[in-house]
Amino acid sequence: MNIIRKNKIPVLAFTSISTVVYFLFAYILNRENTLVLFGAFAILAGMYYFILNKNELLSEKYHHFVIVSFGLRILFLFSIPALSDDFYRFIWDGRLIQEGLNPFGYLPNKIIIEEIIGKASNMELFQKMNSPDYYSVYPPVMQLLFFISAKLSFGHNAIAIYFFRLFIILAEFGTFIYLKKIIHFLKIEKTKIFIYLLNPLVIIELTGNLHFEGVMIFFLTASFYYLMINRYIFSAALLALAISTKMIPLIFLPLIVKKIDWKNGIIYSIFSVGIIIVLFLPFIDRLLISNISESLRLYFQKFEFNASIYYLLREIGYKMVGYNTISTIGKVLPIVSTSIILYISFRVISDGTWQDFFKRALNILFIYYLLSLIVHPWYVSLLVLITVFVENRFAILWSILIFGSYFTYNSVPYRESLWVNGIEYSIVILFLLYENKKLKAINISNKNFPLTIRNNFFI
Repeated sequence: MNIIRKNKIPVLAFTSISTVVYFLFAYILNRENTLVLFGAFAILAGMYYFILNKNELLSEKYHHFVIVSFGLRILFLFSIPALSDDFYRFIWDGRLIQEGLNPFGYLPNKIIIEEIIGKASNMELFQKMNSPDYYSVYPPVMQLLFFISAKLSFGHNAIAIYFFRLFIILAEFGTFIYLKKIIHFLKIEKTKIFIYLLNPLVIIELTGNLHFEGVMIFFLTASFYYLMINRYIFSAALLALAISTKMIPLIFLPLIVKKIDWKNGIIYSIFSVGIIIVLFLPFIDRLLISNISESLRLYFQKFEFNASIYYLLREIGYKMVGYNTISTIGKVLPIVSTSIILYISFRVISDGTWQDFFKRALNILFIYYLLSLIVHPWYVSLLVLITVFVENRFAILWSILIFGSYFTYNSVPYRESLWVNGIEYSIVILFLLYENKKLKAINISNKNFPLTIRNNFFI
């Protein structure tokens, strides 16, 4: 009886404090007020760390915390994102499709200048958009969701935002269902699901800030599950949907081919790529490839945010030639990244287990981000998902530290702090090195080491 009463205190404390702080994120805070923003996020990070280390409590109150995790997401349902303005482009693309226009075929600034769609509401969207000078880069599944939201919103931005968020919350529930299935298949502790479900960055960035990584993660999680039970056609179709939402899952295709052998892997790849092509068919015209290529070229060779290795190379470039060598580095780093991904997928020795598969997936994704020019906070949400299946915990730490990248918006014009950036990556990499050394030692001393550390979320 005393234990039950004792457990009520942390449960109530976590639930009530989290609800209040997430409400602030949903309806009060903005990204310019960085000190208050970081203070509020620090509270959420502290609560997250506290509850993850209460494994018995999570197990006893499992259903309560599942309900809380979705209650916190639903809390954002009627809010306008305060930390990201990407949703304006989402609404814009949806309205273009509604008007019978191809979002991959028209630059927003050209549309406004030529008055192709001249409604006042569209002018308002254009003025708030952060990407008026380049073509849309959002794949067809996202475009479908944009269109549905535009159709159902009758020209009202707030209603479109509501439908965006509803789609993401439904996708997150689907992720929960398939996470449970994978956890059961792997026979790991069921409370590991809260690494993802209660992660503050995941909740704020996906549901709160309307980043469709939430939808991509649902399709990818389902794809992994059907891959594990040898339902390759289902898995390939779902992977195609994941790639057609956000392109990033494409980097796992070589790893999947290696896992299921070359014959099945080639069939899997052809089927998946075929579905992707079919999904792009409604948008195909003579300028599609060139326009998307132009947008991707700008993305990889012009924009930079919260990078690591790239910033070091950029500084070397300044010392050597006296100017920003982003155009050159932006071409070289993807080649290096692809080479490492293929090496880890095909050449690194595997023990054949699914834990090894997910460990290599984690390494592939982490290296990809280290070599990227742009690493937005919500990108780490996929690393957090994969962390559920492995022993490494560095992605949890990174999901907290990367929030510091919002320091960029502390001043106008926006300017990154390389000190904040350096601290973020230094801590994450040092922790990763320490963690791997610790795990290796445990592995040598105890063949059953996953059970040894399963209750320790931070080593």
